[in-house]
Amino acid sequence: MIVTEGLTKSYGKFPAVRDVSMEVRSGEVFGLLGPNGSGKTTTIRMILGLLRPSSGSAAVAGFDCWRESLQVRRRVSYLPGEVRLPGAARGYQLLKYLNALRGGVGLDRAVALAERVMGLDLSKKVRTFSTGMKQKLALAQAFADPVDVLILDEPTSALDPSARNIVLGLVAEARKAGQTVIFSGHVLSEVEQVADRVAIMRRGRLMHVEDMHERRRNLRLLLLRFQGTPPESLPEELQLSVRERNGEVLFLEHRGAVGPLLSWLHSQPVADLAIGTEDLRTLYDRYHGPNAEADAEDRR
Repeated sequence: MIVTEGLTKSYGKFPAVRDVSMEVRSGEVFGLLGPNGSGKTTTIRMILGLLRPSSGSAAVAGFDCWRESLQVRRRVSYLPGEVRLPGAARGYQLLKYLNALRGGVGLDRAVALAERVMGLDLSKKVRTFSTGMKQKLALAQAFADPVDVLILDEPTSALDPSARNIVLGLVAEARKAGQTVIFSGHVLSEVEQVADRVAIMRRGRLMHVEDMHERRRNLRLLLLRFQGTPPESLPEELQLSVRERNGEVLFLEHRGAVGPLLSWLHSQPVADLAIGTEDLRTLYDRYHGPNAEADAEDRR
Protein backbone atom coordinates (compact mmCIF):
# COMPACT_ATOMS: atom_id res chain seq x y z
CA MET A 1 0.00 0.00 0.00
CA ILE A 2 2.79 2.44 0.94
CA VAL A 3 6.32 2.07 -0.42
CA THR A 4 9.34 4.31 0.04
CA GLU A 5 12.64 3.79 -1.75
CA GLY A 6 15.75 5.66 -0.68
CA LEU A 7 13.57 8.47 0.66
CA THR A 8 15.78 11.40 1.66
CA LYS A 9 15.14 14.99 2.75
CA SER A 10 17.93 17.46 3.44
CA TYR A 11 17.83 21.07 4.55
CA GLY A 12 21.13 22.47 3.33
CA LYS A 13 23.77 20.18 4.78
CA PHE A 14 21.41 18.79 7.45
CA PRO A 15 19.87 15.39 6.54
CA ALA A 16 16.45 15.23 8.19
CA VAL A 17 15.63 11.86 6.59
CA ARG A 18 18.29 9.58 5.11
CA ASP A 19 17.71 6.78 2.61
CA VAL A 20 14.51 5.36 4.13
CA SER A 21 13.22 2.29 2.27
CA MET A 22 10.18 0.52 3.72
CA GLU A 23 6.86 -1.04 2.79
CA VAL A 24 3.60 -0.70 4.71
CA ARG A 25 1.29 -3.55 3.78
CA SER A 26 -2.37 -3.19 2.98
CA GLY A 27 -4.62 -3.68 6.02
CA GLU A 28 -1.90 -3.55 8.68
CA VAL A 29 -1.17 -1.21 11.58
CA PHE A 30 2.39 0.01 11.17
CA GLY A 31 3.97 1.61 14.23
CA LEU A 32 6.53 4.36 13.65
CA LEU A 33 8.78 5.02 16.63
CA GLY A 34 11.61 7.36 17.49
CA PRO A 35 12.27 10.43 19.65
CA ASN A 36 11.65 13.98 18.50
CA GLY A 37 14.01 14.80 15.64
CA SER A 38 14.33 11.21 14.44
CA GLY A 39 12.60 11.97 11.13
CA LYS A 40 9.14 10.46 11.68
CA THR A 41 7.08 13.55 10.88
CA THR A 42 9.27 14.54 7.93
CA THR A 43 8.83 11.05 6.50
CA ILE A 44 5.06 11.30 6.97
CA ARG A 45 4.93 14.70 5.26
CA MET A 46 6.78 13.32 2.24
CA ILE A 47 4.33 10.41 2.07
CA LEU A 48 1.50 12.96 2.09
CA GLY A 49 3.12 14.98 -0.70
CA LEU A 50 3.51 18.02 1.57
CA LEU A 51 7.31 17.95 1.23
CA ARG A 52 9.33 17.20 -1.88
CA PRO A 53 12.03 14.57 -1.30
CA SER A 54 15.62 15.61 -1.96
CA SER A 55 16.06 12.16 -3.48
CA GLY A 56 14.28 8.82 -3.52
CA SER A 57 10.54 8.31 -3.80
CA ALA A 58 7.34 7.44 -1.94
CA ALA A 59 4.12 5.98 -3.32
CA VAL A 60 0.65 5.21 -1.96
CA ALA A 61 -1.44 2.62 -3.81
CA GLY A 62 0.94 3.00 -6.75
CA PHE A 63 0.64 6.81 -6.95
CA ASP A 64 3.81 8.87 -6.57
CA CYS A 65 3.43 11.01 -3.46
CA TRP A 66 4.89 14.15 -5.04
CA ARG A 67 3.92 14.00 -8.73
CA GLU A 68 0.45 12.53 -8.02
CA SER A 69 -0.17 14.01 -4.59
CA LEU A 70 -3.85 14.76 -5.24
CA GLN A 71 -4.54 11.07 -5.92
CA VAL A 72 -2.63 10.20 -2.76
CA ARG A 73 -4.58 12.60 -0.55
CA ARG A 74 -7.89 11.25 -1.84
CA ARG A 75 -6.88 7.92 -0.31
CA VAL A 76 -5.37 9.19 2.95
CA SER A 77 -6.71 10.75 6.14
CA TYR A 78 -4.05 12.50 8.22
CA LEU A 79 -4.10 13.56 11.86
CA PRO A 80 -1.13 15.85 12.58
CA GLY A 81 0.68 15.85 15.88
CA GLU A 82 -0.46 19.41 16.64
CA VAL A 83 -4.09 20.00 15.72
CA ARG A 84 -5.13 23.51 14.64
CA LEU A 85 -8.88 24.08 14.25
CA PRO A 86 -10.86 27.28 13.50
CA GLY A 87 -12.23 28.45 16.83
CA ALA A 88 -15.18 30.42 15.46
CA ALA A 89 -16.90 27.33 14.01
CA ARG A 90 -19.18 25.12 16.05
CA GLY A 91 -18.24 21.48 16.30
CA TYR A 92 -20.97 20.27 13.95
CA GLN A 93 -20.26 23.02 11.42
CA LEU A 94 -16.60 22.05 11.27
CA LEU A 95 -17.36 18.36 10.75
CA LYS A 96 -19.89 19.25 8.04
CA TYR A 97 -17.33 21.44 6.25
CA LEU A 98 -14.57 18.83 6.43
CA ASN A 99 -16.87 16.09 5.17
CA ALA A 100 -18.03 18.32 2.29
CA LEU A 101 -14.43 18.30 1.06
CA ARG A 102 -14.89 14.55 0.42
CA GLY A 103 -18.35 14.84 -1.08
CA GLY A 104 -20.27 14.69 2.20
CA VAL A 105 -19.56 11.02 2.76
CA GLY A 106 -18.86 10.11 6.37
CA LEU A 107 -20.67 12.95 8.15
CA ASP A 108 -23.07 10.70 10.05
CA ARG A 109 -20.21 8.53 11.28
CA ALA A 110 -18.11 11.57 12.25
CA VAL A 111 -20.99 13.03 14.28
CA ALA A 112 -21.71 9.69 15.94
CA LEU A 113 -18.04 9.23 16.89
CA ALA A 114 -17.75 12.77 18.22
CA GLU A 115 -20.98 12.75 20.25
CA ARG A 116 -21.52 9.16 21.35
CA VAL A 117 -17.96 7.84 21.52
CA MET A 118 -15.91 10.95 22.33
CA GLY A 119 -18.66 12.62 24.40
CA LEU A 120 -18.44 16.03 22.69
CA ASP A 121 -21.16 18.71 22.53
CA LEU A 122 -21.03 19.69 18.86
CA SER A 123 -23.29 22.72 19.38
CA LYS A 124 -20.44 24.53 21.13
CA LYS A 125 -17.83 26.62 19.38
CA VAL A 126 -14.45 25.00 18.92
CA ARG A 127 -12.73 27.84 20.79
CA THR A 128 -14.45 26.64 23.98
CA PHE A 129 -12.97 23.15 23.60
CA SER A 130 -9.96 22.07 25.61
CA THR A 131 -6.88 20.73 23.84
CA GLY A 132 -8.04 17.18 24.45
CA MET A 133 -11.54 17.92 23.13
CA LYS A 134 -10.09 19.40 19.94
CA GLN A 135 -8.00 16.25 19.55
CA LYS A 136 -11.15 14.14 19.94
CA LEU A 137 -12.98 16.18 17.30
CA ALA A 138 -10.12 15.76 14.84
CA LEU A 139 -9.94 12.03 15.58
CA ALA A 140 -13.68 11.64 14.95
CA GLN A 141 -13.20 13.16 11.50
CA ALA A 142 -10.09 11.11 10.71
CA PHE A 143 -11.75 7.79 11.57
CA ALA A 144 -14.91 8.74 9.66
CA ASP A 145 -13.13 9.55 6.40
CA PRO A 146 -13.86 6.94 3.67
CA VAL A 147 -10.19 6.31 2.86
CA ASP A 148 -7.79 3.42 2.43
CA VAL A 149 -5.03 4.84 4.63
CA LEU A 150 -5.00 6.50 8.06
CA ILE A 151 -1.86 8.32 9.16
CA LEU A 152 -1.98 9.23 12.85
CA ASP A 153 0.86 11.33 14.25
CA GLU A 154 0.79 11.06 18.06
CA PRO A 155 -3.01 10.62 18.12
CA THR A 156 -3.29 10.18 21.91
CA SER A 157 -0.87 12.89 23.07
CA ALA A 158 -3.56 15.18 24.55
CA LEU A 159 -5.99 12.53 25.73
CA ASP A 160 -6.89 11.07 29.12
CA PRO A 161 -6.47 7.29 29.68
CA SER A 162 -10.11 6.45 28.90
CA ALA A 163 -10.02 8.35 25.61
CA ARG A 164 -6.70 6.71 24.72
CA ASN A 165 -8.30 3.30 25.05
CA ILE A 166 -11.14 4.44 22.78
CA VAL A 167 -8.63 5.51 20.12
CA LEU A 168 -6.79 2.18 20.30
CA GLY A 169 -10.12 0.42 19.84
CA LEU A 170 -10.87 2.56 16.77
CA VAL A 171 -7.47 1.70 15.33
CA ALA A 172 -8.28 -2.00 15.75
CA GLU A 173 -11.66 -1.46 14.06
CA ALA A 174 -9.98 0.33 11.16
CA ARG A 175 -7.68 -2.66 10.65
CA LYS A 176 -10.67 -5.04 10.69
CA ALA A 177 -12.30 -2.88 8.03
CA GLY A 178 -9.23 -3.32 5.83
CA GLN A 179 -7.73 0.13 6.29
CA THR A 180 -3.99 0.64 6.50
CA VAL A 181 -2.84 2.63 9.54
CA ILE A 182 0.47 4.34 10.26
CA PHE A 183 0.57 4.97 14.02
CA SER A 184 3.38 7.32 15.02
CA GLY A 185 3.76 7.76 18.75
CA HIS A 186 5.90 7.94 21.86
CA VAL A 187 3.83 5.73 24.19
CA LEU A 188 5.41 2.34 23.52
CA SER A 189 2.72 0.32 25.31
CA GLU A 190 0.05 1.77 23.00
CA VAL A 191 2.01 1.01 19.85
CA GLU A 192 2.79 -2.48 21.13
CA GLN A 193 -0.91 -3.10 21.78
CA VAL A 194 -2.14 -2.29 18.26
CA ALA A 195 0.77 -2.60 15.81
CA ASP A 196 1.34 -5.53 13.47
CA ARG A 197 4.84 -4.30 12.69
CA VAL A 198 7.00 -1.58 14.19
CA ALA A 199 9.70 0.58 12.61
CA ILE A 200 12.30 2.38 14.73
CA MET A 201 13.96 5.54 13.41
CA ARG A 202 17.08 7.33 14.64
CA ARG A 203 18.62 10.53 13.29
CA GLY A 204 16.64 10.34 10.09
CA ARG A 205 17.42 6.69 9.34
CA LEU A 206 15.29 3.57 9.53
CA MET A 207 17.16 1.38 12.01
CA HIS A 208 14.92 -1.67 12.40
CA VAL A 209 11.52 -3.14 11.45
CA GLU A 210 10.03 -5.77 13.76
CA ASP A 211 7.11 -8.11 13.16
CA MET A 212 5.26 -7.98 16.48
CA HIS A 213 3.33 -11.21 15.87
CA GLU A 214 6.54 -13.13 15.23
CA ARG A 215 8.09 -11.50 18.26
CA ARG A 216 5.26 -12.53 20.58
CA ARG A 217 5.14 -16.03 19.14
CA ASN A 218 8.82 -16.93 18.94
CA LEU A 219 10.92 -14.84 21.32
CA ARG A 220 11.47 -16.04 24.89
CA LEU A 221 13.81 -14.84 27.58
CA LEU A 222 15.28 -17.32 30.08
CA LEU A 223 16.99 -16.51 33.34
CA LEU A 224 18.74 -19.68 34.55
CA ARG A 225 20.66 -20.27 37.77
CA PHE A 226 22.78 -23.42 37.64
CA GLN A 227 24.08 -25.67 40.37
CA GLY A 228 27.70 -24.93 39.71
CA THR A 229 29.28 -23.51 36.58
CA PRO A 230 26.95 -23.01 33.55
CA PRO A 231 27.89 -24.72 30.28
CA GLU A 232 30.35 -22.78 28.12
CA SER A 233 28.60 -23.69 24.86
CA LEU A 234 24.94 -24.21 23.97
CA PRO A 235 23.44 -26.62 21.39
CA GLU A 236 23.07 -24.71 18.11
CA GLU A 237 19.82 -26.48 17.24
CA LEU A 238 18.11 -24.88 20.25
CA GLN A 239 18.58 -21.37 18.82
CA LEU A 240 19.78 -20.02 22.14
CA SER A 241 21.97 -16.94 22.46
CA VAL A 242 23.61 -15.56 25.59
CA ARG A 243 22.68 -12.02 26.54
CA GLU A 244 24.50 -12.02 29.84
CA ARG A 245 26.68 -14.40 31.84
CA ASN A 246 27.23 -13.77 35.54
CA GLY A 247 28.76 -16.56 37.61
CA GLU A 248 26.15 -19.30 38.02
CA VAL A 249 23.51 -17.30 36.14
CA LEU A 250 22.81 -17.18 32.41
CA PHE A 251 20.42 -14.75 30.73
CA LEU A 252 19.40 -16.32 27.41
CA GLU A 253 17.33 -15.43 24.36
CA HIS A 254 15.42 -18.31 22.74
CA ARG A 255 13.79 -18.35 19.28
CA GLY A 256 13.40 -22.08 18.66
CA ALA A 257 10.79 -24.74 19.39
CA VAL A 258 9.67 -25.27 23.00
CA GLY A 259 9.93 -29.09 23.14
CA PRO A 260 13.70 -29.43 22.51
CA LEU A 261 14.34 -26.55 24.92
CA LEU A 262 12.43 -28.26 27.74
CA SER A 263 14.27 -31.54 27.10
CA TRP A 264 17.62 -29.76 27.28
CA LEU A 265 16.67 -27.93 30.48
CA HIS A 266 15.65 -31.25 32.05
CA SER A 267 19.13 -32.62 31.36
CA GLN A 268 20.92 -29.64 32.93
CA PRO A 269 21.74 -28.96 36.60
CA VAL A 270 19.34 -26.00 36.78
CA ALA A 271 18.63 -24.78 40.31
CA ASP A 272 16.08 -22.12 39.35
CA LEU A 273 14.62 -20.56 36.22
CA ALA A 274 12.30 -17.82 34.99
CA ILE A 275 10.82 -17.63 31.49
CA GLY A 276 9.32 -14.47 30.07
CA THR A 277 8.96 -12.34 26.96
CA GLU A 278 10.57 -9.10 25.87
CA ASP A 279 8.46 -5.96 25.63
CA LEU A 280 8.81 -3.23 23.04
CA ARG A 281 10.74 -1.04 25.47
CA THR A 282 13.67 -3.44 25.46
CA LEU A 283 13.81 -3.43 21.66
CA TYR A 284 13.46 0.36 21.53
CA ASP A 285 16.27 0.82 24.05
CA ARG A 286 18.68 -1.02 21.77
CA TYR A 287 18.58 2.08 19.57
CA HIS A 288 17.62 4.84 22.00
CA GLY A 289 18.42 3.57 25.49
CA PRO A 290 21.29 4.74 27.70
CA ASN A 291 23.48 1.90 26.46
CA ALA A 292 22.60 2.21 22.76
CA GLU A 293 25.71 2.01 20.62
CA ALA A 294 26.45 4.71 18.08
CA ASP A 295 27.37 3.51 14.61
CA ALA A 296 29.56 5.12 11.98
CA GLU A 297 26.67 7.20 10.58
CA ASP A 298 25.86 8.63 14.02
CA ARG A 299 29.46 9.80 14.49
CA ARG A 300 29.48 11.90 11.33
